[in-house]
Amino acid sequence: MTTSTLDSLSRHRDSAPPPRRSRAWMLPFGILLGFALLFITLFRDRLLPATEVKIAQAIAVPGETSAASPTTVDTDSAVLFQATGWVEPDPWSVKATALIDGVVDEVHVLEGQLVEKGDLIATLIAEDNELALAAARQELSRRESSRDAHCAGITSTIEEMKGIQAQVKSAIAVRNAAKDRLDRLERSGTRAVSERDIVDARLDYERVSALVTAAESKVSQIAAQFNELAYETVSMEHMIQAGQVAVDQAELALSRTEIRAPIRGRILRLLAAPGQKRMLGMDDPDSSTVAILYDPEKLQVRVDVPLADAARLHVGQPATIRCNLLPDQSFRGSVTRIVGEADIQRNTLQAKVVIEDPHDALRPEMLCRVEFHEASTTTATPTRGITLWVPEAAVDGEQVWVVDPDSDRVKPHKVVLGSTRDGMRKIEAGILPGARVVLDPSGLRSEQRVQPIQP
Repeated sequence: MTTSTLDSLSRHRDSAPPPRRSRAWMLPFGILLGFALLFITLFRDRLLPATEVKIAQAIAVPGETSAASPTTVDTDSAVLFQATGWVEPDPWSVKATALIDGVVDEVHVLEGQLVEKGDLIATLIAEDNELALAAARQELSRRESSRDAHCAGITSTIEEMKGIQAQVKSAIAVRNAAKDRLDRLERSGTRAVSERDIVDARLDYERVSALVTAAESKVSQIAAQFNELAYETVSMEHMIQAGQVAVDQAELALSRTEIRAPIRGRILRLLAAPGQKRMLGMDDPDSSTVAILYDPEKLQVRVDVPLADAARLHVGQPATIRCNLLPDQSFRGSVTRIVGEADIQRNTLQAKVVIEDPHDALRPEMLCRVEFHEASTTTATPTRGITLWVPEAAVDGEQVWVVDPDSDRVKPHKVVLGSTRDGMRKIEAGILPGARVVLDPSGLRSEQRVQPIQP
């Protein structure tokens, strides 16, 4: 092979185009990039830190009325939905409880009976309590007698001190006279009187001085004894007071053997019979209950509203109650509260509907049918409902910012403002009870995700 041939082959090899690199790696990279962009688009707000805001709940105050409350039930208004419920006491039943342990002696009422407040429902066997009261009174009488005897001893001690004080005064007078005689004899000298007379006068003075000292010591001793008796008197007075407390406790225990009606109402259930024990400190919540009462003039309906209709349910909503017991009669009512948790098994949300002017024949646990109406705004009749209050710091002009409980996003709500009281602002309309309102909402935008903080 010639040199020219080799040179031509070399040039042909050098002029050949370079091999193309494979771009297969770009396909998975593009897929990953697309997923990343989609993820950022969908969860952009969750990736960014949420704004911390302080919140407070809208407080519902029951029992207040408004002259322009739009909650008057209009039986001709449209029925939004219906639900089944059961009659129950409003807001709850009341238990007549035995406040001491004991055995039931007699029951004085029957189920369904109307009683007045303070009427006797049942009595416990009271012999032990009567004996305990007699023993406490006897102990109190004994302590009072001891106190009286002690006070008599104090009187005799006072008289004894007076006698000793008189003796001290007499002894001092004798000592002064002996001193004066001794001084006169010593001034006269041995020329006028004998040495023996002076010695006798000195001895007489010293003897009288010793008597005075002894009498004064006796006075101090009696004074200390008197102070001791005074302190003992105070101690006895305290013992008497303790005895009086024991008597009061025994009287209270004896009075508690009579279980009386705590309210005016009807006996819902009797949980005691003669011979049964009633124990106050047991784990059973009804171990000391004698009877359960309710006020027949205050009844409500416990309604299970399907979740499909719960969105149209709100506090203050008018309703009509019908019961098979009285098929030709209906009762007006309104929603007073909505419970805080749904029933996962029944797929319902429970609400309480108060019955206005209930019939005397209605009883708890009777089945009812409740029709929920649209709120009537054509009348201004005061109704029993609630009033909403929010902190004044949550009011932003004529709106408040509410945090959605599911997504934690804020949204402004137009509200009708009312009066101001103690740093709270009354809300006439615009939000529901329990709504989480933002305090100091400056700088927020609608649908912004936030991190609620309860102050």
